[in-house]
Amino acid sequence: MFSVRLYVRILLQVLVIVSVAGLGVAGIVTGRAVILGFAALFVAAWLISLLVYYLNASNRRIQLFLDAIEDDESMFYFPENIGSREQRRLHAAFNRIHTLMTENKRKAFDRELHRKEYESWDKLMRVLTHEIMNSIAPVISLSGTLLSYFRTKDTPKNCEEITAATIRKTIRGLDTIKSQGQTLMHFTESYRQFAYLKQPEPKIFTLTCLLQNLQTLHLPDMQRLHIDFSLILFQPEIMVCADEKLLSQVLINLLKNAMQALEGRRDGKIRVEVGAEKNRLLIRVADNGPGVPSDLMEDIFVPFFTTKATGSGIGLSLSRQIIRMHGGELSVVSQPYRETCFTISLPVKC
Repeated sequence: MFSVRLYVRILLQVLVIVSVAGLGVAGIVTGRAVILGFAALFVAAWLISLLVYYLNASNRRIQLFLDAIEDDESMFYFPENIGSREQRRLHAAFNRIHTLMTENKRKAFDRELHRKEYESWDKLMRVLTHEIMNSIAPVISLSGTLLSYFRTKDTPKNCEEITAATIRKTIRGLDTIKSQGQTLMHFTESYRQFAYLKQPEPKIFTLTCLLQNLQTLHLPDMQRLHIDFSLILFQPEIMVCADEKLLSQVLINLLKNAMQALEGRRDGKIRVEVGAEKNRLLIRVADNGPGVPSDLMEDIFVPFFTTKATGSGIGLSLSRQIIRMHGGELSVVSQPYRETCFTISLPVKC
């Protein structure tokens, strides 16, 4: 309804302008009312300027509305209690449309978030199943082989049938089962650490000292591996509010990963850099190793996913979980053999 009234108002204004301008022109042409004719033309010009201003104001509001939609501005709102009745109705319509679009975008975001969460859990289940089956299958197979040394079908063999070679094979097989069991126990312990991670106990401490201590701790190994290490701080004394032990665990994991990535290289470099941006503290751990393939950029944070022959796949997922429990985020950007950078973003205050 507001659009009909808007059109009627514009039409009436146009008719008034035409009428006033017509009377002015008639007065000037006939010579009967020249002064009044010029006055009428002046009034018509003034009415035209008012109409143009009114239309431009409406256009500006429409453009502002469209820009807000394009920029995904969720706080956008038109005042519904000021202006003419048509303007208030127009503002109310804009606000309703914007609210509906924002709600639809939020629902779409939630659906995408649920899909990613489901995919993460699906990957976790597949990795868990894969690891457990890889550990148990050879144990079952080897157990069957060992049993065959000591019985025929369901009947145990006599002592005379058991040779020294059989005993040696049995001992070797049992050692293998023990080793495989220890591997499975280590895997289970890794899962326990991830599933039962304690809540952080944040307090303010000096991040500068923590990083310098970690540098001292790992410097001998870095020198042995011919790795050039640099520590860059945006100011000499940097304070952070976090659980010092948990944050140290994350930094140690990132440093060890960087060192492993640089094994065998003579020009390896690791850079730890601390900066501040928009009330966030940024800790970057960068190396010039082979990097992370683009298709594995998110998989490396999935629990128990690993590309290493001897890795547990718990380090990065546990590190991200720790940082998120601090209200921060752990992300990675990688350019193979140029720079792979893990960034920890933490709130400045507790």
